[in-house]
Amino acid sequence: MKKYIIPILAAVSALCFTACNQADKFQYGKEIVLVTGTDASPISSDRILADKVPITYNFSVSATGPATEDMKVHIMYDTLSLKAYNAANKTSYVAVPQNVILIHDECVTIAKGSATSPLTSVSMLDNSFIEEGVNYVIPLSVAYVEGGNASVMEGSKSIFIKVGKTMETYSLDINTTNIYSTHTLGDGYELDNWTLEIKAHPYTLKSKVGDLCRFCCWNEDGGGQVLLRFNENGKPWKSLDIVAPNGRYVTAKVGEIGTFEENTWYMISMVWDGSNLSVYINGVKDEPSENSVSGSQAFKLNRFEIGMSWGGYGNSQSYTGRMAEMRIWNIARSQSDIASTLCSVDAKSDGLVGYWKMNEGEGHIFRDSVAGVDMDWDKSERQKNEKDYVTTPEAGAAVSWVKDAKNKCAQ
Repeated sequence: MKKYIIPILAAVSALCFTACNQADKFQYGKEIVLVTGTDASPISSDRILADKVPITYNFSVSATGPATEDMKVHIMYDTLSLKAYNAANKTSYVAVPQNVILIHDECVTIAKGSATSPLTSVSMLDNSFIEEGVNYVIPLSVAYVEGGNASVMEGSKSIFIKVGKTMETYSLDINTTNIYSTHTLGDGYELDNWTLEIKAHPYTLKSKVGDLCRFCCWNEDGGGQVLLRFNENGKPWKSLDIVAPNGRYVTAKVGEIGTFEENTWYMISMVWDGSNLSVYINGVKDEPSENSVSGSQAFKLNRFEIGMSWGGYGNSQSYTGRMAEMRIWNIARSQSDIASTLCSVDAKSDGLVGYWKMNEGEGHIFRDSVAGVDMDWDKSERQKNEKDYVTTPEAGAAVSWVKDAKNKCAQ
């Protein structure tokens, strides 16, 4: 049975600093009790990967100083605190059902003269309830304390233990330029503030600086676009060039997060909040090497393009690799939400207006999990010129899928 342990905070002074900043809670002459390691955030830094159950997570309870007498600390399953946390932080964590949870010691003791309880543990006994795209936690709180002159630090009385499962899914395998094409997305999406997300796993990023790899494009007929391409000439090697409706953004300060490597999965998240364009790579904020994006970035998104589907650019700007998890949001997502949904997302999430997982595994239709705006690549189109399109069934015939260990993702 695998066990995960929350690190015990060794520095009592650090805990005291936190307590003293909780001025309305702190009273001199009292011990302040909290779940160890939650002074910064109640969300656990580790995640239980519940691929096999039962699985156990160990934790302890601490005081801000040595107990003057034995203190019995009672632990409870607590969905109300989780609900309050979600409301305050605009998150959407879901509680693991109580009937699959076993708290091994619902009462732990901080012994006289000590500042930390012995380790206690909680086990998860079943994983059959886990749904793809849902962020689960086990919500535990200090219910009350007996003995001593103790009070509970309200902001650190709870721990929400993240629970996930390793998923292995299909992804779109882009191995020929014949798949390059564009598809109309129904009536389109009027986007003021927006988040666009997609996962890329490049096989090759060409052999030299300036060999472009055009990955994809969201665009508006005759209007704005958000275009992604690697290795734009004159830009940092293996950087991502993003052409926005007004301006452009280039990742990859040397050695920073926005440098891409081959045979690696990347979740690319672009967020326009009405004032700034921010880019996150695998949930980590990028520091751009260039950013000329300014003014309004609102546009009506009504087409999605794979590769470069017109002119003679298909081969010269070819991208080979995998693609998955294409999402359109009409809100500016937070970094914490982005980082918690790298593998998948709940199709009922607020602000999500289009979601193509691209994990069908067969056929040539990419299905939308939100509103049914499916993309039948057999009916996709290529531009003969800047205005005229022709249907390209050969693009549908070029759709292929791959599923292997590289597609494993733990969320």
